[in-house]
Amino acid sequence: MEAKAHDAASIQSWCINYVARILDTPPSRIDPNVEVERLGLDSSTAVALIMSLEEHLGIELMPELLFEYPTLASISKHLATKLPAAAGGA
Repeated sequence: MEAKAHDAASIQSWCINYVARILDTPPSRIDPNVEVERLGLDSSTAVALIMSLEEHLGIELMPELLFEYPTLASISKHLATKLPAAAGGA
């Protein structure tokens, strides 16, 4: 199984691309410092974002995370601190 390191920038990039696909807009139009609800995500798409992030990162996440970290930038920074910088073998 391939282990991946995830830093804040790579997590944020993944989130931006995910939201851009959901909203059918270019990634360059997604501001990671704007609250996700202001980007156009409703509660069900926000939960879908968390579920997809969970799958992408391989960790369990609570949907309420977006209340504590309401922007893609803030959630990316938070998640990067919770993940190992590099996997040490498997």
